[in-house]
Order: sequence, then C-alpha cells, then structure tokens
Amino acid sequence: MDRFKAAADAAAEDVRGRGIGQLGEKMLHLMLKYYFAPDPETHERPLGGFIADAVTGEGVIEVQTRGLSRLKPKLSALLPLCPVTVVHPVTVTRHIRRFDENGVQLSYRKSPKHESVYTAMREVYTLRDFLLHENLRICLCDVETDDLVVDNGRQRKRADRIPIHFGEIRMLHSPADYAALLPDLPEPFTVRDLMDTVCAPEMYVRIFLSTLIRVGVAAECGKNGRMKAYRRLL
Repeated sequence: MDRFKAAADAAAEDVRGRGIGQLGEKMLHLMLKYYFAPDPETHERPLGGFIADAVTGEGVIEVQTRGLSRLKPKLSALLPLCPVTVVHPVTVTRHIRRFDENGVQLSYRKSPKHESVYTAMREVYTLRDFLLHENLRICLCDVETDDLVVDNGRQRKRADRIPIHFGEIRMLHSPADYAALLPDLPEPFTVRDLMDTVCAPEMYVRIFLSTLIRVGVAAECGKNGRMKAYRRLL
C-alpha cells in the first residue's frame, strides 16, 4: 500500500476510535506520526520522564508542527539516551476549504501563502543549541494541505489541516546537510545575494544565514560596500 495512503487510513481510524483530530493541527500531526512510525504500538511511549510521539528501533520520532522551541526540555532529556528525529512539516502548498456551520462547502481556493525550507529555518534556529548534537536529526517534510475553515457569518475559524500530499523530505544532521541548502552564490556573498537566489523575505534569509554560521557552514568575512559579506566554509 502507498505509504501516504497507509498513514492517512491509520490516522482516520485513530480519529474515529478516539474522537480526536477536530481541533488545531491534529490530523497533520497524526498523519506525520503514522508516516514516520507506522506501528501504533510504538506511539506515545514513556522515556526519560516524557511521553515520546514514537519510540522505534531507530530511536525517538517527535512530530512538532509548530513551535520547535517547546521541545527544548524534552530534547535535553532524550538526546543523551538515544537518537531523536524531530519531524517538522513545511507547508509548500495550502488550499482553503470554507464551510458553513452545517458543513456545506462555500468555497475552495489555493492560498497565496506558502512556506519553504528557508522560511522553516525560523523554527529550526530556535533549537540552535542542539543542532550539532550527534543524536539529533531534524526532518523537514514538504506537505500540501487542505485547511478546513468554518465560517458562521460572523467569524472564520480553522477547524483542521488535512494533508493531501507529502513531498520532499530533507534530513538535517551534519553540517554537510545544512551546506546542501546553500545555493551557488558569488564569493563573497551578501544577504541580498541570498535573498535574490532563494526568493525569501529578508528576515527568514538572515535566520537561515545565522543557522549556517551556527553549524559552521558559513562565516562573516568583511564587507561588500555597506553590506556584510559572507563566505562558504563547506
């Protein structure tokens, strides 16, 4: 069976059995958990004073759809014990399905908002003190979602995010993995050069660059005109 479909079916059965998945990002979280840890017997296991999303033969799988900084206490406890893979979705394509209070679909459109591996660095950088730990792997998974929005005529509220496709998966473990995210640039390069190449807002590009510096992939090397200049180390 297709891996994505198997995860979707397992998550749907989980929702039916436990009555969850109706608020927040539960379906997205569930599907990612079943995608990376298909055996439900490995789910919600106690370890190191915490409940891990999954404990498999290869270590811990921890799915965090947002707010990676919340994982700091758990990582401090688990990383000395075993490998930990933090799975974080990157919503590259988002569709908005709008319903009324009775469940009748009112509209369906593609959202202009999207994420990329570069905007995801805003989350990754919050774990900067752990990035080079030998037991940490950060898994960035491209996802396409249907965002379900309930519109009662007075306000709109997102009810859930339903994945409809999982795309490219990037595993970040070593400095070389981070170096692979840095595109070909002139040497030395500036923030402006990087912005023009990756097509991301300045704030995210600066955080991405700070991440590269943190893991030893890039370093400041003077100035190019009035802008700081940087060079690749790997």
